[in-house]
Amino acid sequence: MPQANIVVYGAHWCPDCRRSKQFLGEHQIPYTWLDIEEDKQAEQEVIAKNQGKRIIPTIVFEDGDYLVEPTNAQLAAKLGLKTRAGHHHYDLIVVGGGPAESRTVVPSYRTAPPSSTATRATAGHVTMTGTFTVTGA
Repeated sequence: MPQANIVVYGAHWCPDCRRSKQFLGEHQIPYTWLDIEEDKQAEQEVIAKNQGKRIIPTIVFEDGDYLVEPTNAQLAAKLGLKTRAGHHHYDLIVVGGGPAESRTVVPSYRTAPPSSTATRATAGHVTMTGTFTVTGA
């Protein structure tokens, strides 16, 4: 696993902290979690960065920059994640996931051109693209 070069300061009761941790986890971005309720030095670092205020989450990056209470869009921008679709249009869009997704995609590819591209997205972020050849449909 890559070394965690991001430090997330927060507390277990903080919903914005949980959201930020979930976002980083979903995008497989390693980070170090410091709970300011349990680590008084971490709490002092947050207070120092926020002009005497105890604002969480405070997320510190390898380059020294930090974000305070960032939105997912702000995190994505800072991390250089792709936030726009790669194409202007798609022949097929599947919204949702789980077992229903595969039952929807497979029949759709029976009527697809002989060589088609399928894109899988998770939480609005493209995670995998593959080309499939339809045979014997």
